[in-house]
Amino acid sequence: MAVQVINFPIEQGTDFSLSLTLRANGAPIDLTDYEFSAKMKKHYAAENYYEFSIEKQEPLTNGKLSIGMASSITSTISPGRYVYDVLATVGVGSTATTSKYFKGSIIVEGTSS
Repeated sequence: MAVQVINFPIEQGTDFSLSLTLRANGAPIDLTDYEFSAKMKKHYAAENYYEFSIEKQEPLTNGKLSIGMASSITSTISPGRYVYDVLATVGVGSTATTSKYFKGSIIVEGTSS
């Protein structure tokens, strides 16, 4: 499975949401047993990060989820370039596997007030 690269902007001080679809061999993945995490950092090795909220969309068999961030968080992010990734974990315990499905660049645009 190839990691899909999606680049996008976030405007500082606004609510942000992006809809994503997980696919395998062109078909949507059933998200029933999946848990997700998504973080934005200045660079991949950075310790500090901003975490996206994640919501699986019904029906779970359509492979759709959305990642988002509230304006209360985006207002604290300095303008500039960041990187992000979306990880999915399926299974529990020693049988759990984690895969990266999306990654890319984010440009945080400052507000003009």
